[in-house]
Parts: sequence; structure tokens; C-alpha cells
Amino acid sequence: MRRIGIIVGAASLFVVAGAGAAGAAPVLQPRAPGATAPVTEHRVFERPLIAVAHRGASGHAPENTLAAIDAAAERGAVTVEIDVQLTADGEAVVMHDTTLGRTTDVERVFPGREPYLVADFTMAEIRRLDAGSWFGPGFEGEPVPTLDEALDRLDGHGLNLFLELKAPARHPGLEEKVAERLRAHEEWLRPAPPWEARRLVVQSFDWEAVRESRGLLPGVAHGLLGRVPEDELADYAWAQMVNPNHALADAGYVAAVHRAGMEIMPYTVNDRPAMGALIRTGVDGFITDYPGVGAAAIADATGAPDGVIPRAALW
Repeated sequence: MRRIGIIVGAASLFVVAGAGAAGAAPVLQPRAPGATAPVTEHRVFERPLIAVAHRGASGHAPENTLAAIDAAAERGAVTVEIDVQLTADGEAVVMHDTTLGRTTDVERVFPGREPYLVADFTMAEIRRLDAGSWFGPGFEGEPVPTLDEALDRLDGHGLNLFLELKAPARHPGLEEKVAERLRAHEEWLRPAPPWEARRLVVQSFDWEAVRESRGLLPGVAHGLLGRVPEDELADYAWAQMVNPNHALADAGYVAAVHRAGMEIMPYTVNDRPAMGALIRTGVDGFITDYPGVGAAAIADATGAPDGVIPRAALW
């Protein structure tokens, strides 16, 4: 059921004239000086249902690279998910695995440095690595980006961000460093209007790290990766999202998360029929390696030609 709000504001400069179509921005009209603001009824706006590009469009380009962010933008993504860790010298770097072997040529460049942990290499050393050739020859020489570079590229494309704190127990100070870099890019701390997708979500499988980040960035939405037991959801009311594996998100669990006042965007679903089934459970979105396929699945399931439809905002 859609929620209706009553606003009374004798000192406000604007009044809502009408909400228009579902999910549309309000029409704001200036009020004459000295005029009394009327009691205005309007509904709470709805956020869109979206397909979040996992590690960028990682089905089309090497994951967690600027090329993957570009590929997500080219495929009409609204939001991109990336993973962030710390180097040996405390730089925030974009990388999923805690080791460098799978997605770079670290074993060739630095033989004998096993186990090739991200945390054991300086940023200057990581700069020497090729993070693209493993995916395909067209990406040869693609670097491992810093968080700052990723934030700039995302902002340049007008994309939103799901930022995962990766293995924070291995990276003491990760929460503080991420908060520092986000404050240095203050445009990321401006929340999106409630009828648009969230500008920024910080999430992690380490729920205590999420709680710490929430204290550092109180104005930013935070998400819990994994399946919070239904009888414990109320204990995490300080978070805005619970994002479990898509195989664990049935309609009953989705409804339980919603009753707890949180959103749910499961990971990582790449099969088109599975996307449709997930949408039918009532999720607020999902994470996929193929954002274009995800948008098409949303369009098919909802009849929205642009693949982005309004969903009930959770407050």
C-alpha cells in the first residue's frame, strides 16, 4: 500500500503542487512572501527497481577496473558495485580477491612473493600489474584502480555506487580510509532524492565493520551482505539494506526484510529466468554481472520500457 504523508510548514519556501506519475519528481512552486503554506497531502516517492552492475559490467570487461565501469555505463547501468581493500602503504584500492593472483600478472612481475596478498603490496607495486589481460587481449595493460579513480570515473558517467568493504579484518583502518576518501569527494555524500536510486551504499559481509562505517558516515545508506536470520532483523534496524545470495531470497524472506524497514537487493544473478523469478519475490533490485540483461529482465517483468520502474520507498 502506498504511504501518504501530511506536511505542515508555515515557514517553508516551497509547497508541493503535485507528485505527477509514479516515481516522478514533485512539482515545486515558490510561495509568495508572507503567504501561509497550506496543509499539503502527497505520497512518499518510490525508488526504482534496478540491476546493479557487479564489479562493473564484469561479464563484459575485467572486474573492478575502470574498463568495467565504462562497460556498465555503455550498457545503461544505473548503479555499479565495487570492492575496496587497503595496500601495504594504506591506499584504498579496487580489488575483489584478497590475493592478486587470479586477476593480475603478479606472479610474473613479482615471483616468489606468495601468497600475493593485496595487503602485502604497495600502491606503487600494484601499479605495475596488468589487471586486464586475464580477461581478454583487448584489455591488456588495464591497471588496478584506486578508489579515488573509481569514484571519479563513476561520477563522470553519472553512475551510483555500492561500495563493498572487502575483508576489513585483514585491513585495519579500512572503514576510516573509505570514509576519508568519500569525504574528499563530497559529491558522493549528497543523498539522491527519494524517487531516484540511492547515490551511495556501503556494504560488507563483516556486519560489525558496516556498523562502524555507519558511525563514520551517518548520512550514507549501509547494507549487510549475507542472510540475516529473520528473528534477528530487528537487531539491525540501523542498516538500510540486507543483500543476501539470490538463492536465499524467497518471497517470505523478502517480505520479512521489508517489514523490518529495510530494502533487499540480492547477489549475483546472471540467468534471465532467475532474474524474473527474483523480481516476482518483490525485491528492490538485484546485483548482476550483466546489467543490460538485468534491465531487460526488469522491463519484461514490469512492462517498463527503460528497465527502471518505481518501487515503494522504505523508511
